[in-house]
Amino acid sequence: MMNKISKILDYIIKTRKTYWFTAIAKTRARYARTTLGSLWLGLSTLVTVLCLGTVYGKVFNVSDFLQYFIYLGLGLVIWMPINESINYAPLVFSKNASSLKNSRIKPIFFVCQEWAFQVQSFMQAFLMVFSVLAIFSPILLLNLFYSIIHFLNLFLFIFWLKLIISLLGTKFTDLFQLLPAVTNLLFLLSPILYQKKNLGSYSFIADFNPIFQVLSLLRKSIIDGTLNIQLGLLVLLGNIFFIFISLFLYIKMEKKLVYYL
Repeated sequence: MMNKISKILDYIIKTRKTYWFTAIAKTRARYARTTLGSLWLGLSTLVTVLCLGTVYGKVFNVSDFLQYFIYLGLGLVIWMPINESINYAPLVFSKNASSLKNSRIKPIFFVCQEWAFQVQSFMQAFLMVFSVLAIFSPILLLNLFYSIIHFLNLFLFIFWLKLIISLLGTKFTDLFQLLPAVTNLLFLLSPILYQKKNLGSYSFIADFNPIFQVLSLLRKSIIDGTLNIQLGLLVLLGNIFFIFISLFLYIKMEKKLVYYL
């Protein structure tokens, strides 16, 4: 089994330029007829942060609006790739059914392509939002160096999560209808719009939420400049473990996928 997993990893590495380029082409096609192009990824997030920050800042009686906008802005921009990776994962193989049935491209190529698209979209939106926030709080530029391992954890997390959901979603098509409701609940129950302390006695919900832990580590390292290397390495080991689990499931289902399409 380890030999098969190593071959899949080798395939992912060898085809990296191809799926990275096709992901770029997908982004360009998505905004082909717009004036600002992919800048809309960051602009739409900025508008959302401005509107939600103004409203919820009043609702939660925020005393420091600048810090709240930074907290909310980073939370939303990190949540975006996680949310989209979950919601669109069940359609990865069905959208590429024709290619899977009529070519020798391995199914995992399309998962990597979608993953690359999410990473690229995130980086474009993050750079714009972060640049605006850094104007008002320059210390964020220095704190960014403390967050490298947490960026890596985010990218690994959305990869194995997308792969597992895409495999399950191909066999169980109801998953596509269920996941948006689940992600909406996760968003509302996770301290993204509000501080963890606002949950009061229900703060344990955030402690046992793996999605929030990945988001929180990255956001906190950028805001506070805390490396938190021990927890970061623990999450990294967990990501590596689940990558192998997801690849194991992929190998088991690879030849059966075409029958579900």
